Amino acid sequence: MMISIQAGPEAGQTFPIPAEGVRIGRSSKNDIVLSDPLLSRYHCRLFEKDGGLWVTDLGSANQTLLNNSPVTETPALTGSLITIGDTVIRVDSDGRPPVDQGSQPTAVDLGFSTSAGTGTVRKRPASRLLPLVAAAAVLMIVAAWWLRPGSNAPKAPNPQTPSVLAVKAAPDTLTVAYEKIEATGDNIFRYALNLTPDHMLVISVDDLVNNRSLSKKKTIGAEVISQLMQEIRDSGFETLDPLYRGVTPGRLNERSLTIIIGRDARSVRILNRDDVPPAFDAVCTKLESMGKVELGLWAIQYSSEQLIAMAEEAMVQGKKLSTEREIAPGNLAGAISSLNQAEWLLESVERKPAFYQDIISTRTEATAALDTRYEELNFKAEKAINLRDWENAATELRMLLQIIPDREDKRHQTARKQLIEVEERWKPAR
Repeated sequence: MMISIQAGPEAGQTFPIPAEGVRIGRSSKNDIVLSDPLLSRYHCRLFEKDGGLWVTDLGSANQTLLNNSPVTETPALTGSLITIGDTVIRVDSDGRPPVDQGSQPTAVDLGFSTSAGTGTVRKRPASRLLPLVAAAAVLMIVAAWWLRPGSNAPKAPNPQTPSVLAVKAAPDTLTVAYEKIEATGDNIFRYALNLTPDHMLVISVDDLVNNRSLSKKKTIGAEVISQLMQEIRDSGFETLDPLYRGVTPGRLNERSLTIIIGRDARSVRILNRDDVPPAFDAVCTKLESMGKVELGLWAIQYSSEQLIAMAEEAMVQGKKLSTEREIAPGNLAGAISSLNQAEWLLESVERKPAFYQDIISTRTEATAALDTRYEELNFKAEKAINLRDWENAATELRMLLQIIPDREDKRHQTARKQLIEVEERWKPAR
């Protein structure tokens, strides 16, 4: 797949389009950066789907035109002209196989966009040459794009690699293409997991606002693949419908999953819907868990917004346990554990939320309270041991183990060793 710039500041340049696609706009974070002042920061995206090139508008202020017609998402055939701002892009090769002489190429219309045949380039009317809209307007435009009206025809997920939907696999092979996208007017977060028939696991993450973009891969063992394949078969995933659609105004929440086992394939897409089918959620959870274990990934699969939400939940739990420290001996230790988790969740978030300092101060106070409580109980235990009061010594040591339940903590280890010795001495007296 290849494109060339026909008009605009970068006229004359050509660019290959890889299967995973490219993002085009003014921002330096794009794959193809154009200096056209009429472009949005993230204007449009070109990518491979169903064996050919597609174009999608990214909620741009001045729209994306295919052969002079505004589009949201549609196939881009060889010879088509894509107009963005004052830039005209020609599709030199769309990656589709050639058609027989006399037949006309047919675009696959899934009902989400419209396009016209190849035509001449026209300039945008001056009224369309507007500056970038304000942030609030961008949010509305992005929401309108993601929640675009159209037919209810299912839309196939966009695989990360071209082999995902066209693979001719052996009966015992597994191919997976999983993509999760969360978008608002402020950010686009994308998590993609791909598993090839030769057991190569590839995970990539893009988080625009936080400037996170990374990819990791690893060859997975046959036993892991075999177990995953069996769990997918047992999940009921093959019985799901191709599309589940809901509405979440102002944002996009989309998960698409394609699974090929041997020659049996199933693609399911969840769009802006909270009540996800259990079979779909079970398979996605298993895939994400595999990514955590095999590639050592955890926090990167979540957007900053999700990490902040989880950290806030952990902080609330930590503060609750700290407040209820007298109700149960282990509450202070539980509070510290929850607050440590909250801080860890925010480790990769560059702009810390306002409650971050509350996490630190609450943990500091809880740690000091636990240290004080430990010193009091340890003093009582040592006193009872010195007085050979084995019963009270055992009672205090057991309480120490409850307030510090972590077996890796040296204080817990010391108290447990003392308790064993005390109980041995106490036996003859009972």
